[in-house]
Amino acid sequence: MASPQLYLTLAKNFFQRNNPVETLIMGTIQGIYNLVTLKSRMKLLKYRYMLETQKLERIEKTLNEFNPYENLGAKMHRTF
Repeated sequence: MASPQLYLTLAKNFFQRNNPVETLIMGTIQGIYNLVTLKSRMKLLKYRYMLETQKLERIEKTLNEFNPYENLGAKMHRTF
């Protein structure tokens, strides 16, 4: 039969390795950081999306210029 001191030592060693207070604090700080930087990240995503749509429109225009009979002005299959 194990002594209560063994369980206390095991619990102490577990909390030294996996500090729940530190994990909670770091999670809270990371959440606050995500909320603060959300607007700038959304601006960046909108800009990237705009660039990709412009690239796709240029590709469609080029395809229609070089071979107008094959596409007949149809849009390419968009994946986003």
